Amino acid sequence: MKEKIGNVVLDDSFYTGEDSYSDGDIEDVILEAFRDGTSEQLLRSSRQWAVLYHLSDIRENILEWYPFDSDASLLEIGSGCGALTGLFSRKVKRVTCIELSKKRSLINAERNRGRNNIEIKVGNFKDIKIEEKYDYITLIGVWEYAGLYVGGDEPYIFMLRKIKEYLKTGGKIIVAIENKMGLKYFNGAPEDHTAKMYSGINDYAGEKAARTFSKPEIVKILDEVGIKDVTFYYPAPDYKLPDVIYSDGMLPKAGDLRYYKKDYADCRIYNFNDAAAFDQICTDSMFDYFSNSFLFICGEREIQVPFSRYNRLRKKQYRMKTCIAADGGRVIKSALHKDAACNIETLLQNEKKWKGTLPGIAYVSGEIINGQYQTSYIEGTNLDVSFYRYRHSAKEMIEKIRCLIQEYLLPEEEQKVPFTMTEGFARVFGEQAPSGEYSLPVTNADLIFSNFKLDPSGKLVNFDYEWVFDFPIPYEYVLWRAVYQLYDKFAAYLRPQMSKDEFVTKAGIKREHLQVYQKMERKFGEYVCGVNREEKYISHYEKSVFTQTIQFK
Repeated sequence: MKEKIGNVVLDDSFYTGEDSYSDGDIEDVILEAFRDGTSEQLLRSSRQWAVLYHLSDIRENILEWYPFDSDASLLEIGSGCGALTGLFSRKVKRVTCIELSKKRSLINAERNRGRNNIEIKVGNFKDIKIEEKYDYITLIGVWEYAGLYVGGDEPYIFMLRKIKEYLKTGGKIIVAIENKMGLKYFNGAPEDHTAKMYSGINDYAGEKAARTFSKPEIVKILDEVGIKDVTFYYPAPDYKLPDVIYSDGMLPKAGDLRYYKKDYADCRIYNFNDAAAFDQICTDSMFDYFSNSFLFICGEREIQVPFSRYNRLRKKQYRMKTCIAADGGRVIKSALHKDAACNIETLLQNEKKWKGTLPGIAYVSGEIINGQYQTSYIEGTNLDVSFYRYRHSAKEMIEKIRCLIQEYLLPEEEQKVPFTMTEGFARVFGEQAPSGEYSLPVTNADLIFSNFKLDPSGKLVNFDYEWVFDFPIPYEYVLWRAVYQLYDKFAAYLRPQMSKDEFVTKAGIKREHLQVYQKMERKFGEYVCGVNREEKYISHYEKSVFTQTIQFK
């Protein structure tokens, strides 16, 4: 029987009358929240993983970047509560959903009731009669359940073969799944489906629940199914709540992966600091094996977008994404909310204000194209990554920092102006600042080392202009931010050697200014992310973690 919920068509002709997959009573709460318009309040007030997983728009990062054909049709198998259905409906002409659960289908329909290109079929994929072929078929967190809901001796192979029957010539199958050999599972995280430690690493011995695969296993299965063309992407920290999408065309470097103790689904144990472990894995070119999750696209030979990074946990006017174009020649910054469109325009204005201020560095040039700020891609090494080699010697790292600041980041004497408190400064950084420090007429407050590249000629290039201000800012604060954040990036190595305060003071920052700079930083965080960083609601969901040190006698 078909019914309409808003503009969404709900077809339960194949529904058995029982929801065999559920997160429990919280789904009733979620459904009611969408019906009465309080879903946003629920997301910000709850602490339950199911709420974060089903409601957060961070989920959309997994495929928001992908260049779907806008005139295409898409079959979403396992659409759940619709976390991605709305995205797909905005990207393509028509979306058909298949979902086991009637409750989740109702949530999806209520959530997307204003969309007129969605049909939801309730029932088991293997039982639903599908009479057409699609341009895209997605399995986001679904393929691992084939053994439970599809059956047979080779359910994972069978499911992909069956799906191929519904694919148009030249169509794509898009799959997101955990990596059973993901580093987090070695480091004490429970397996996502069995809730037991090391289930996947032990190859699910004795388990009858869902199962995931290593990358070589996936490639072998695809080969058996007859899928030869496939591209792999690596969502970080995983496919559920990714903020970065890497690919074989652009893999992370040492220092890029910093998710230590940011866990939202379960409490867990940490056997080691996975920031340091990932640094070694990236250095040894093994990230594609130990990535926590995979996103792979079957039927595609070329990587579409090598890299995407998202900033959703900000005020709406500052939410944007950064992508590297497939040809590797362009960096593209786009608004993630209509209110952020002005911020994209501001990037070009900031570039014009800031370029040439520091004579020792070079600057990337950009332009606005179709509402996006685009610059050339600078080949070379990110400056923060270059400090990895000094990780075991805080003294040597500090020496390099001081030399770099002296050579590249200090302005000419004639550029310096006395710091004065202004309304603009108080609005962004608060009403406290150190006295006696010099400022610049225009300041890029975000001169952190990750916003520079050392190009092949050895030139230092600044490529980020988001936080350029035309009121005085104590310039020592800008340098403090750079040193402070570098310490955080390599804290796993530096903390045993010296404290953060000692590190930044030895790098040249006055000790008596540290507290006021921290207060300025908190105020700046509120300027970007809301009072008490309210837009970073995800931190409310962080679970307790435990660390253990194994000692041998």
